[in-house]
Amino acid sequence: MFYECYPISTWKRQQGMTLNRDPDIICFKHCGRKIFVFSVPSHCPVCSLPLSQSNEVQPFTLPYPFVNATQCPCSVVLRSSHGDFLSNFQNSVNLHIALTDSCGSIVEFDSPGLLWTPARNVDKAQWRQCVLIMQVPEAWYAEWDQTLRNVIDHEGWRRKQYDEDHVNCYSFVLDFLRHLQYEDTSQFVHDRQTFSTKFVVPKTAYAAKFITIFRRIKDNGFWPDEINSE
Repeated sequence: MFYECYPISTWKRQQGMTLNRDPDIICFKHCGRKIFVFSVPSHCPVCSLPLSQSNEVQPFTLPYPFVNATQCPCSVVLRSSHGDFLSNFQNSVNLHIALTDSCGSIVEFDSPGLLWTPARNVDKAQWRQCVLIMQVPEAWYAEWDQTLRNVIDHEGWRRKQYDEDHVNCYSFVLDFLRHLQYEDTSQFVHDRQTFSTKFVVPKTAYAAKFITIFRRIKDNGFWPDEINSE
């Protein structure tokens, strides 16, 4: 369909099996379909035959598209402006983009102005379910932190500068990345559209598909999809 799949090496064919990560979406093949569930049942929810009698099941987990921002140092992260992605996100809801430093602190620009929140003080409900847009390697951590301090000291980013449409969270992140001059991003940070097309859209497109499947399973207990569908 649309994902790189991670095989499950061992699994239990019994109703109610759950994995430790929250939430896993498991896919298995049966009766000509890929069937998505939160736990592997004893019988196929489509045809009701026992899964133990089939060799085509081959369960795998879908890669989880969200991260805890404080556990991703020196990164660009994206979260839903209201609530979390799985429960609250709709296409019409604005997204909020921010940075983390090498200690996992959140650095963001919003209507109150510039906010630099140490990891230990971060509102976990807001930042535990983010899309990781990009992250530099550890060799760049010192440069990242220094550039962040320089941008804040020299550019200001005061509350009175904030404008929802023209000088916003995205403006701050792009300004920082332009100053950073990291080789993998430098040619894509001159405008929001270019950066979004290269880095944001691929991540959010997969996250949106994951959310859709999650909600369908939550509503119906499972979701079947034709194996050859795209």
